[in-house]
Amino acid sequence: MMRPALQYFIFFGLFCYFLILGNISSFAQSETKDLKDVFKEWKDDTLSINEHKLKVGKTYFSILPVIGYGPANGFVAGGAVSFAKLFGEPPTNLSSAMLNFTITSKSQFILNARSKIYLKENKWFMQGDWRFLVFTQPTYGLGIEFLDINELLFHVNNLDESSEPYGEPMKFNQIRVYEEVVYKIGSSDIYAGMGIALDYHFDIVDELLDTVKNSPEFYVTKHFLYSYMNNFSPTQYSNQGLKFTVLTDTRDNISNCYKGYYASFSILQNFKLGENSRNSTQLLYDARYYLGMNALRPRHVLAFWSWGNILLTGTPPYLALPSIGWDTYNRSGRGYIQGRYRGSSMVYNEVEYRFPISKSGLFGGTLFANVTTASSYTQKLFDYATLGIGAGLRLQLDKLARTNLTIDFGMGTDHSSGIYFNLQETF
Repeated sequence: MMRPALQYFIFFGLFCYFLILGNISSFAQSETKDLKDVFKEWKDDTLSINEHKLKVGKTYFSILPVIGYGPANGFVAGGAVSFAKLFGEPPTNLSSAMLNFTITSKSQFILNARSKIYLKENKWFMQGDWRFLVFTQPTYGLGIEFLDINELLFHVNNLDESSEPYGEPMKFNQIRVYEEVVYKIGSSDIYAGMGIALDYHFDIVDELLDTVKNSPEFYVTKHFLYSYMNNFSPTQYSNQGLKFTVLTDTRDNISNCYKGYYASFSILQNFKLGENSRNSTQLLYDARYYLGMNALRPRHVLAFWSWGNILLTGTPPYLALPSIGWDTYNRSGRGYIQGRYRGSSMVYNEVEYRFPISKSGLFGGTLFANVTTASSYTQKLFDYATLGIGAGLRLQLDKLARTNLTIDFGMGTDHSSGIYFNLQETF
């Protein structure tokens, strides 16, 4: 009998295979319409001049407001702003940045700023991930744990929207500063450089934790146990280090790629600074490949994404360990709540088929599947894995910058499901 991880990875491979076989030629028409064109048509605006290519130095932006309600978060208000800009004439790549902010009636505050910047002629590439969170989220321990859940768990944008009792609820604040700079080596597509990576978690509250012996509420959470065993304070800790990176990038657009590939490999050396941090070394990789399926209709794309975080030495604090939904843009693990799976090491794979729906290119769609494996004290990578599948709708907001509004529905193998609203493609 095959182990669960092997079954899921075989399913993942077959899914990729049939997506390739199932592609058929579509009507040949260039994608010429976005939401701005629809607005002009509605206004009967015949005087505006449509741009046919990106202008150097001009900032193209799209806005996504967010208003909603969820039992775990209360009333939610906020938005996302996506920026795209050319800092030089081609072959300079298009740069991209995104700012997200959310507040809730349950005193949560989320502020994210992420960027990928190419300077003139792509000589320098900079990418950053800055965050400030006043947050609540359940945790589930390390490794791939299958829970006997009979009810359907539902969430919006990775945030818990159900009353399920299986996670251990936690409150915490976080400051993250990730920034790296790489330089192009000669005329190749290879870059090398370094950066900093800082995660500071503080005011951590394990809401189920009760360490009073003989108390009827006595309960030791997985987070507290991990922190105690590894000599971390359970209420605050930090992880800070230097990141050394080699990467290559041939993508035609980093927000919505039709062809090309990206691959980065990094060594992250974390240092002990103070009582609540430890030395550790992690191997990080992020690989993406985009296969155009139809030369006449470039939005037929088969996209592959794989990332991994492998612990080589040492012990990072619990909330700094790799976890689905905690990648740079919080896009991994569609089908699951953010943080549902966490491990001392983790490997995540995803495949997505992107296709146009309308002849004008205003609407598009996607089918996707992902598989995750994680290690723990008793599990090795690939001992077990978990699967997510789903489909999505795309609305083209800016045809020149290729910025889409993405709406996805995903399902996981533990009866979990969720809806995801974002700007730009998932990867």
